[in-house]
Amino acid sequence: MGNVNTGSSQSKSSSAAVNKAVDALAGGVSAAYSPGKSLYQNPSANTTGGWQASLAAANNPAYAGGLAGAIQSYGNRAAGNEIGVNAPGYSAIRNKLQSDVTSGVNSSFNNSGLFGSDSNVKGLTERLTSSLGGLDYQQYNDSLSRQAEAANILPTLFQGAQLPAGIQQSIGAAQDADAAAKAAGPTDYLAKLTGILSGNAASAGTTTNSQTPLWKLLLGAGATVAGAQ
Repeated sequence: MGNVNTGSSQSKSSSAAVNKAVDALAGGVSAAYSPGKSLYQNPSANTTGGWQASLAAANNPAYAGGLAGAIQSYGNRAAGNEIGVNAPGYSAIRNKLQSDVTSGVNSSFNNSGLFGSDSNVKGLTERLTSSLGGLDYQQYNDSLSRQAEAANILPTLFQGAQLPAGIQQSIGAAQDADAAAKAAGPTDYLAKLTGILSGNAASAGTTTNSQTPLWKLLLGAGATVAGAQ
């Protein structure tokens, strides 16, 4: 009688095929996910450079000082402390006008021989009242406009003053997330390895968590090889 393959020989062949497949695939998994590895990746140089540049800009003392000065100046103006006759430089303008009017009127009366007369005093008073009153009235109207403008600008300045804090908070959150990812790297690696062996590791771009476990694939591959033999 010819040689007949027994169930025992088929079982040995199948077992050897499975073991061979297991060794091959386990070696591949071990190479890709060996102990001590982490799925964490360091931020790129552009990312860390952007963080540093943004923080440097946010902490620039010239920016903070400029905004503080602007807020103080516009705040005083909005409060009415730097408008009207209290506006910077206005007293000098008013004094100059008063001096020019006085010199002009007195010169005119002096030429006519009436300098110091009652008419001289009356004429000078009328001219000063008209000239200075007109200047003060114009200054008052202009000051109201500047006061309203200052009140409208202040909210924008306050928002600008908050920008450095917002930048620091955003970068701080990104750095905290990076630190958390670094700490979780080894754990993520272990979860990935476990998922591969159990068949629950989702492929890139998929959301499924139901895949055939690796050990079933290996048994199927072994059976196929044994059948071919």
